Parts: sequence; structure tokens; C-alpha cells
Amino acid sequence: MKSKASKFSGGALAVVMALLALAGSAFFTFLVLLIPVNVLAVVGGDTVVPANYATSLKLGASVTITKTVTIRAGTPTSALVDVFFLADTTGSMGATLANVQAGAASIIAGLSGLGDVAYGVGEYKDYDLYYPDPFVFRLNQDITNNADLIQTGINAWVASGGYDWKEGQLYALKQVADTVAWRPGSTRIIIWFGDASGHDPAGPPPGVTETEATAALVAQTIKVMALDVSLDPYYTLNTDGQAQRIADATNGNYYSGINVDQIVTDIQNAIISSFQTYSTVSLGTDMVPAGLTVTVEPPSYTSEGSYDRSIDRTFTFDVTFTALSPGAYNFSIPVLVDGGTMATEQDNIVVGGLLGFPLPGYTPFTAPVSAVMDNSVLERTPIEFYVPGDVIKAFNGETGERQYGAIALDEWEQYWWAFMNSTHTDFFRPAATGVRPLNYTNGQYLSYAGNPGYNYDVPEGTPVLATADGQLFKAEIDPVNGAGYDYYNNSFIDHLNGWYSWYLYAPLTPAILAEINANGFAQVTKGQVIGNTCGDHLHFEVRANGSDHQNVVDPYKLGLWLTNTGHIEPVILLLLQDSYTPIGY
Repeated sequence: MKSKASKFSGGALAVVMALLALAGSAFFTFLVLLIPVNVLAVVGGDTVVPANYATSLKLGASVTITKTVTIRAGTPTSALVDVFFLADTTGSMGATLANVQAGAASIIAGLSGLGDVAYGVGEYKDYDLYYPDPFVFRLNQDITNNADLIQTGINAWVASGGYDWKEGQLYALKQVADTVAWRPGSTRIIIWFGDASGHDPAGPPPGVTETEATAALVAQTIKVMALDVSLDPYYTLNTDGQAQRIADATNGNYYSGINVDQIVTDIQNAIISSFQTYSTVSLGTDMVPAGLTVTVEPPSYTSEGSYDRSIDRTFTFDVTFTALSPGAYNFSIPVLVDGGTMATEQDNIVVGGLLGFPLPGYTPFTAPVSAVMDNSVLERTPIEFYVPGDVIKAFNGETGERQYGAIALDEWEQYWWAFMNSTHTDFFRPAATGVRPLNYTNGQYLSYAGNPGYNYDVPEGTPVLATADGQLFKAEIDPVNGAGYDYYNNSFIDHLNGWYSWYLYAPLTPAILAEINANGFAQVTKGQVIGNTCGDHLHFEVRANGSDHQNVVDPYKLGLWLTNTGHIEPVILLLLQDSYTPIGY
């Protein structure tokens, strides 16, 4: 971005002159202030902190992070929930079925605030050799978010059959447990309503016993909410205690004396009440890829009785990742409450490097750098770039402070900040071996406060390279820097693994532009020339985790540079890889 292209020299006068040479516009500053760039998770439902995590590891190396889970008081708002309606559709159930059919849309609307809620629909009748029903169990609709399909499945219910009192629900419950396409990590609830107890065993010989049905439900972590609509005190859904035992075994509830005219409200209340107490909180690791191993301590928190949502409760886990094989790994870890997802944390871990360098003939440590990424921004709440704080922090921990800084006004009446340290010594000074960890051009001035990336000072027209394979897009609007390609010549590569390379002041080649105009993006490979610099520098950023492109990370701090990018400072690179601090944001 033109207005962010600072170029400092070692002396105060040169700093001011360079600042005065900045390009940009006052309108851009106004635009940036209008764009929210806070990457922290929105508070409201259950949460996990950090909500996003990115790091780089050498083969065999490990990193441990602390994840803090908060289960909020009240009803969850970010849950992944699968609800299955299982209805007794024998002859005595006509009024109940009609009321549920009429109120299905209201049920779905009333539960939408829980989070991502999907539904399935099924029905059961009975198995009798002499008076056979057309089926014992029928799946009317598998798990879906499509309200029309859900309604169609419920509307398929017709009250008929059932020639003796007991019905085939044990067979149906096992079929629902074993054959329904429950979503991975979902809280699973069966809303089961009927007016008669079940045969034991039930269904075609040899039949399904209560023990077998219960075991299948428990194995799938399904809560059964049994709604008894019988008005006969002697013949109910719970005759001989069957429904109560199944509900208790699955951490569900049995409700007796349900008024069929109120069943819609009772179904909603039953589902909501299923979240009010819980026994176990854990982190799911099934989605961690094979290139990493993971351990979680403690594995879970389990109450001797049960927790409840009367207050916020906090649970802390130490999660250790170990790198087994090279690759870029983008995955999520869900917060599980009694096996159901209540919140999700996103992780990006690179093993063995990720990115080639974007400029030919240079390495990350030989390219002349006039401005570094200000990592202090990541330590603030909210995270907002181009908003100066009291400290500028470089990737290696060196800091410049406002009290020792220089502030200049450019020709567009924007202020830019360059800070010094307390001793006014050069930043990134050569080590005792004579090896410089970064080719920094501004000496004792660390520039500039709030910067989201790196400015590499190279001649106009220098070729710009794709850092890795991916899909290259023109930026329509940049949530970090403001305007898009037509103003800043900014573009980005989606590497399709959770990581993005962003380029500013690099007009794309005609061939790349033609492909983007034809397809919406250009397919590029690592090292391919994608454009050329249009001024005296390239502004380069790396972002992670999410299509909103707001999660800026420091490629030096995370060790994202590939080892085949021509480094001539292997000792310093090794030291940096051993000493960086991973980012959680």
C-alpha cells in the first residue's frame, strides 16, 4: 500500500526525509479505520482461547500450548447439534402426529439459536406375523439442514397399524443409532414420542433387545428424550420402566403425561434442557493429521455428579504437538461437551518450512528490509494494524519504544512512527560471528509502528515470485490494508492449506491477469513470476486461518521460510527456528 511504504535511514534527518517521501492518501487512513480487523473469537457462546493458532516446527520438534475452554452459563449458541424425530405412527397416535406436523417449522425456528442444528426423521410401527405392518422402522429423512426436506419427512407420517399394545421401538432405536448419518462431533438427540411400551425383543427374529438397543445408543453418544403421550395410567411408553431406563442410560430424560396439544413446546423444551447439565469436557483430536502427534493433558474433565450451566465454567488443557513428517497442516480441534461440539479452535502447523522467497536473487535474510512487521499488534486487544502503540516489536523480540521514537508527517498529512531502543543502537546488529540475521537498512530506527508485513527495498520492475503453489487472486478489497488491486496493485495466493501470501505494489503480468479475468483466479506454482514491483519496494505479508484474510502472522517468527530458499546464514536460521515464539490469536 502506497501510504504504508516507509523507508528509514540511520540518521534522524534521513528518517524524517524518508517519511516525507511516503506515498499514500488520507482517505486510506479513514478507510482502514472503518474496517474491523479483530481476529479474536466473538464472545457469546462457549469459547476456546486461543481461537486460532499458527506455528512452524522442525522434524521431531514439539510445542505445547494452553487452551482455555469456557462453557457459558445459559443455553449454548455455537453447538453442532443433530436432532432425530422418532415417532410411533401406529393407529392411536393420529392427534400427536398432526400436531407435530403442524408445528415442525416452529420447532426448527425456535431452536436455530443453538448453533448449527440439523434434523432427521423416522417412524416405527410393530412386527407381527399374523397382522403385519408395512414396516417396523422407516427412515423418512436422514440428517439434513434443509427445512423443506425435514417437513416433507414429518408429513410422511400416517397413523395406522399396531394390532397389539406393544410396539417395535427397540428395533427402531437401534436402527437410528446404527444407520443414521450422524455428523462427526455433533451433540446427538433423539426426540422419541409414543404412547405404548415396546416388545423385547422387537423386530424381525431374532429381534432387538433393550440391552442391545441401549448399547447401540450409548456407543453413538446419543441422548434419548422420551416423551410419553399416553393418557392411560396403566399402559404407557414407560410400562415396566423401559423408557426411563433407556433415557437414564443415555443421559437423556423421560417425560410423562405429555399433553398432545402442547407437544411442540414440550419438544423444544426437551431439546434445550438436554444442554443444561453435562458430565464431561474434552478436546477432540480426531482431525489432527497423520504428520503430527498430539497429546492432551488432562484428557478430559469429568464431574462426579454433573456440571450445570448456571454459571460460566473454565477448563484448561495443555496440548502438545510433535512433528513427524514435512507438510503444511490446517485442521481444527473441537471443544466436546459430553461428546458434542460446542466450539472449535483452528490450527495451522508447518513442518519443515512452507514458503519460498518472493524475490529472485535474494533470501529472507539478504533482501534489504526497510520496515518489519510490528508483532506488538498481536499482543493487543483488539488486533488492529496501522494503529501505533507504545512499542514496536520485531520477530526476534527486539523492541523500539515510542519514548525514543521519531514521528514525521508526510505530504498526505499522515503520521508514521519509527522508534529507537534505550541505547540508540542498531537493530539486527551483526552477531559475533559476523553474520547478520536480517539485512535491515534503517539502523537504530525500528520502523514502523503498526506495520502488518515486510517492506523489501528492490529496484522498480523487479520480478515477483509465487512463494508456493496455489490460486492467485486480485484483491477486490483488503481487510487489513484497505483498498484493492486497482489502487494498491495488491493480490494474494491462497495456498489451499490455510495459508495466504499477500503482495502489494506488484502489478500482475498480462498473462496472469488474462487467466484471472477468464477464471476468477490464476493457478500458479512456486517460483513462477507473477508480476513486477511498481515502485522502490515490495510489501509482503503472510496470513493464516480463514477466508477473511485478516489473521496476519510473521513468517520470520514462525519459521515459515523453506530451507531451499538460498539461505547463506544456516547458523542464524537454526537459532531462529529453535527460539521463535508460536502465535496464538
